[in-house]
Amino acid sequence: MLPSLVELRLVSCQLHSLLQSLPSLNFSSLEVLDLSYNGFYHSEIPNWLVEVSHTLSLLNLTTCSLQGSIPHTIVNFTSLVVLDFSFNYFKGSIPHGFGNMTSLAVMDLSFNDLEGPLPATLGLIQESHHFKHSPLRELRVSNNHLLNGSLERMLPQLSELVVLDVAGNYLNGVITEAHLQNFSRLKVLDLSFNRLILNLSSNWIPDFQLESINLGSCQMGPRFPQWFQNQSRILKLVVSDANLSDTVPDWFWDISPSMEYLDLSFNQLRGELPNLSSRASLLTLVLSGNEFEGRLPQFPPAIEILQLDDNQFSGPISPICDMMNKSNALRHGNNLSRSLSDCWIYGQNLVFLHLGFNQLSGQIPESIGHLINLKSLFLNYNSLSGEIPQSLQNCTSLILLAFGNNSLSGSIPTWLGESSENLHTVTLHHNAFEGNIPVQLCQLRHLTYLDLSFNSLSGSIPPCIDHFLPMAEKEAENAHEDYSLYTNDELKRQMWKSQGRYHSTKSMDLSHNMLSGEIPREVTTLIGLKRLNLSNNYLKGAIPCDIGAMKSLYYLDLSNNRLSGTIPPSVSNLTHLEELNLSYNNLSGKVPSPNNFSAYAFIGNHNLCGPPLAKNCSANESFEETECRANRKSKGQNDGIQEKEHRHGFDPFKEKPSFYISVASGFFTGFWGFWATLVFNESWRKAYFRFLGNMGDRIYVFVVVTTARLRRKFQREQAVE
Repeated sequence: MLPSLVELRLVSCQLHSLLQSLPSLNFSSLEVLDLSYNGFYHSEIPNWLVEVSHTLSLLNLTTCSLQGSIPHTIVNFTSLVVLDFSFNYFKGSIPHGFGNMTSLAVMDLSFNDLEGPLPATLGLIQESHHFKHSPLRELRVSNNHLLNGSLERMLPQLSELVVLDVAGNYLNGVITEAHLQNFSRLKVLDLSFNRLILNLSSNWIPDFQLESINLGSCQMGPRFPQWFQNQSRILKLVVSDANLSDTVPDWFWDISPSMEYLDLSFNQLRGELPNLSSRASLLTLVLSGNEFEGRLPQFPPAIEILQLDDNQFSGPISPICDMMNKSNALRHGNNLSRSLSDCWIYGQNLVFLHLGFNQLSGQIPESIGHLINLKSLFLNYNSLSGEIPQSLQNCTSLILLAFGNNSLSGSIPTWLGESSENLHTVTLHHNAFEGNIPVQLCQLRHLTYLDLSFNSLSGSIPPCIDHFLPMAEKEAENAHEDYSLYTNDELKRQMWKSQGRYHSTKSMDLSHNMLSGEIPREVTTLIGLKRLNLSNNYLKGAIPCDIGAMKSLYYLDLSNNRLSGTIPPSVSNLTHLEELNLSYNNLSGKVPSPNNFSAYAFIGNHNLCGPPLAKNCSANESFEETECRANRKSKGQNDGIQEKEHRHGFDPFKEKPSFYISVASGFFTGFWGFWATLVFNESWRKAYFRFLGNMGDRIYVFVVVTTARLRRKFQREQAVE
């Protein structure tokens, strides 16, 4: 019994169960309950919380892996001031009746799976027969994805808020300046990634002074927002993908001296960048996907993230090099230049280097190996040549490596699998790499995306590809990417953005090479793989019978090879398969049914029959399963033999040492047994050497006599001629 307990905090205590009832405990005085950052997997909010509903002022269950629905009894917690259920798996709707929660000031339900509209009484409390504004000051319901309804209808009753974060949902509406009147307290506004339209007058002057603004994906163009001009306290401003098509006014670059984060990406903004070297507070600048032009300006020496790709900049990269030389602070660089300058010796703190979709030429400089903290290197879609520099093996923290669509040559280095064990993504497609696929790549146990297509690689596919563990796991087992290697939330966000932009699924593409041999059976263990492309090679043999085990596949292309035999019946088990291409091989037999694919998936295999092909199978043709059945039977027999050997204690791999010991001891015994006899037995020794002497004399006489006979015969033949 703990009737006097007022505050209970068990944060990050590695608790794994949350009991639904606690009959022996009395929490009648409890005011603060913080169980955040524990792993209550498959647990729901316990019933005993209702017993403390009249005293509790803070309830924090963030990041506890809780599931189920938020109980409707939560609205009876009339003393509650802070409610944090963020980063869980709650489903269903947000309970109505918030008018009863007369003390609630902070509510965070973000990052769950909630759905439906926002409660009609949110931001209001009932008093007598009418409603008035509640004490609610912070409302965070972001990233639930399925919260919907009209936001403009709700805004008037939320005007007392300091923080309004509804990002990443399905809210709609047209918001005008009338809806944002009386929001004089507002400091944080995040409306991003909804279906909102902002129709704000060009001469509107808001009552608030915002510190953080995120209007990403809100349609608010085409004119650049003029109301930003009076926002002098902004620390973070994101207006990406907002349908802006205008020249950025000169006053914008000076609106807030304390601005730390600026993202104007993926609009159609124009103009030249001013000298930004005096913006000492600016740490992140993201201007990708616009129409900025001119030479690169001087940047703040302390900047950490710089992303300028897909613009029309010209001139040298020297401002970037100068900045790194001065402060060593840049962690994410993205810019335009005609050549990849050899200045990376100063970039030891660089974490992201994205130079893709430019016109870079020449070789990748050796100094890039000095970027020892680099996690993401993206050089796709340039004109780089030469080999992958050996110094890159010093970048042991790499997670994303993208060199696709260049003119790189040589072989894929073996150290790539030995020195970069954290790699998740490797894209080397559309280059001129040759030689074998190194087996060392199989050491990349975190690999989720591999693209080596459109090269000149030869040899066989390494059987050890089953070592790519994420590809061998179903999505449910590996649903969340591990970003624990990153030091702060911004780096996590950038890594999620970069990986999501260039690949979105577990994939392996080895197409358009000169690979030979059979498709290794181990590929069928990659049950988490969603995309497999081995087309346009010289692969032969049969399609692995267990291909049906790869039930996550939605794309499978084995076309234009030399594959033979029947199509395994297990192909019908690939229920998620959207695209199948087995055309132009030497396959035979009946096409497995049922299938929903067109004839184009099977053309070029003249011995195939059955729907969807026009060629009918004969009545007695039931041979389509013969090969796989035989293979399974053979495999079963081999497995049985191995099982018996194992049962009787025989393991060929474990027996190797004893085998070698037996050989060595046998050789030693035989060799020294013979010579020891000659050493210690004089009569045997004399007889043995007498025998060798007689044999030597006989061989000598035979050689001399034979040579004399051949000489006389040769002389007679010459005399006759």
